[in-house]
Amino acid sequence: MRRLLLWLVMVVGMVALILAGAAAYLYSRTGEDSLPQEPVTFGEQALEPNGWDWTVPVLGDVLSKSYHNPTNLTIQQLGTFSDGVPQLVLPAWATRAEITLTAPDGTIWAADAETCNTYTYAQNGEYEIAVTAYSQPADSPGSPQGWYAYRANYTMQLAPSVTLSAERAAQGSIVAIRLAGILDGEPSLETDLGPVWFRKTANGYIGYIPVTYNAESGDHAMMLTCGTLTQELTLTVSKTEYGNIAVEAEEESGGAEEFRNAIWPLYTTGEAEKRWSGPFQAPSTAAVTCDYGLVQMVDGQRSGQATGLTYGAAPGESVTAPQSGTVAYAGTLALTGGTVVIDHGCGVKSYLFGLQDVTVAQGQAVTVGDAVGTAGEAHDLIYELRIGNKSVDPEAAIQGRSGLQYHESE
Repeated sequence: MRRLLLWLVMVVGMVALILAGAAAYLYSRTGEDSLPQEPVTFGEQALEPNGWDWTVPVLGDVLSKSYHNPTNLTIQQLGTFSDGVPQLVLPAWATRAEITLTAPDGTIWAADAETCNTYTYAQNGEYEIAVTAYSQPADSPGSPQGWYAYRANYTMQLAPSVTLSAERAAQGSIVAIRLAGILDGEPSLETDLGPVWFRKTANGYIGYIPVTYNAESGDHAMMLTCGTLTQELTLTVSKTEYGNIAVEAEEESGGAEEFRNAIWPLYTTGEAEKRWSGPFQAPSTAAVTCDYGLVQMVDGQRSGQATGLTYGAAPGESVTAPQSGTVAYAGTLALTGGTVVIDHGCGVKSYLFGLQDVTVAQGQAVTVGDAVGTAGEAHDLIYELRIGNKSVDPEAAIQGRSGLQYHESE
């Protein structure tokens, strides 16, 4: 019995020695190359860590190895950016980050990984950026956990620039206008084409110019003002040859004043923030029976011109939101039947007329493809896309080739 116990003690001792040796070997083989190597970049330049604290698992939860270097005052010099706004890119190992940016006037802006590139530069001069990137993967306990700290200076020297998404545009289209660089005010555009809303971007501003179906062809002079920046632009409108379509005379249903009171105020109000993303979506799977801009003829006489797309939707068919936004109006009007207006921001709104049932409420948030009602028999299903009070052809937005998609990621 005593020999058996002695033998067991020896076996346990040998196992312990083997495990200890293995642990020691693994510990010695675990070097700084086990730490994340992919750098954080800013303005396409690799940032150099000026401090770190890492724990590297060596043997599960039993043994780990630490690497620590206290943060120092070293400031990396990145140079001058004059061609564009530098972007911070975090590597795959970074699960979160803390960023502070100090402007030339001493203003400090703090952000996280999701909002690190939303800063709007308001002045030229020397900036300082400080980044702490953390790796704390909850689903990978065997990976290194810790952080790197970075600190860098750089100079912004951006001259304002103004570009149009197109210098020549057909009737029915949308042209985007983009301002980039250091700007000292908020933009406004004086043009006879219609109202223009601007949205703020990381690089400046983007606005949307409506070129409606009856905009005068030829050159249109536009005056842009943004703080001390004043610039004259020219947009050339080309005539679109719209065909004719025979329609039946509409019965007098009244309701014109009711329509004006409910819908017209929406032309001048709305959300400033952009709500759409990517191409728009047709509100119906049915075929289009009347295209935008077609001249409507009743008994050979002109009666009007289509300001939207008409769909041959079957009664009861679901009608969906063309893009994300907030319902600005939902109700039934004598002139247009069930009516839903969706505010996509920046002056852009979708108007859906001719619904049998309306299944959304004013103020409700919707996403692209959400059901907003059903088609009926009493009215045709019509989809208008407007910027302010000016209608544009929804087809270009549906195909993703509208000015609404210009520099959309900004």
